[in-house]
Amino acid sequence: MGDKDQQGSPKKTVLIIKHGFSETCDHKISPIVSYGDVFRCTCLLEIFKDRHVSWITAIAAKELLAGNHLIDRLILADSPEDLGYGQLFEHYDTIINLEKQRDWCEFASALSAKKYYGFRDWAGIGADAFYSDSAAALGDALQRNGYRAFQETLFRTVGQEWAGQRYVLGYQPFVTEIYDVGLNYHVGPKWPTKAWPIGHWRELHRRLTDRNYAICWQQSLNSIRQYVEWIASCRLIVTTDSLGLHLGLALNKKMVALFGATASEQIYMYGHGIKLTPPCDRPCLPCFQARCDYEQSCMEYISVDTVVEMVELLRGAPRAPEGADLQIRPSKQRRPELISTV
Repeated sequence: MGDKDQQGSPKKTVLIIKHGFSETCDHKISPIVSYGDVFRCTCLLEIFKDRHVSWITAIAAKELLAGNHLIDRLILADSPEDLGYGQLFEHYDTIINLEKQRDWCEFASALSAKKYYGFRDWAGIGADAFYSDSAAALGDALQRNGYRAFQETLFRTVGQEWAGQRYVLGYQPFVTEIYDVGLNYHVGPKWPTKAWPIGHWRELHRRLTDRNYAICWQQSLNSIRQYVEWIASCRLIVTTDSLGLHLGLALNKKMVALFGATASEQIYMYGHGIKLTPPCDRPCLPCFQARCDYEQSCMEYISVDTVVEMVELLRGAPRAPEGADLQIRPSKQRRPELISTV
């Protein structure tokens, strides 16, 4: 292999399997890559920065991980059959399988390693579905026994304690900040229930423009690198729970994040912004479903007034202290309540 640590000994080897056709904390498997779920797993790299790390990801997710200084070998494969001769080592010190498909579980289990973490079996969510040291963390997440920050779940999955480690972005943008507010309105086909109504976005644009903000709608949907450049060009991002939220956090942007179908508690804002949740009492929230059973989706209850107020609140505000997550629970009867969560 040739890689040695500072003492001249061969580096220990780690293989991470995360391509995004399943989400770590969700039961479903999809033909659509979840870019956000792939990217937020990069916080694990801080644990293994002194090791030789190989990462298997989907071909479509290449730009998310290419150039990452903590990944020594990026391997592109949508299925184990796509792997070519010589791409893998004969033995790894650690294998972390964060995909629950049958072929990848069988593939990971067949590899030689001293230690295994993550998903072991594709069937069900019982203890046998996970490697022993990962069973508590992944079992809690999939059965939704309370909500933790996703990073905490990942670190527990590999037997570590999360201490605020951040996402690691490989591509570094070149553009400077041009716009006051970026509207990250698009959601992928996998989670249409995450969308805020387009009419709300248009009204937000009008209201902020009236306040002399320079506004830019989401750009570069077909290129992750250009998408990163667009996010970098904005001082503040209004976003749904999507890849843009995580990229904005990685780029230290101020964020107003809108949640409904997914759990805001799973997103840690690193002190960069505010989370908004719908002021409606529905037992299904958060539902984690691709379709809503109601005529009016929960996201419609997040008002433009509240979003404008939060943008104004963050305008010129200093960065929040590390460890403080600010979540807003709007009310129809009173001003939004600002809650600091860990």
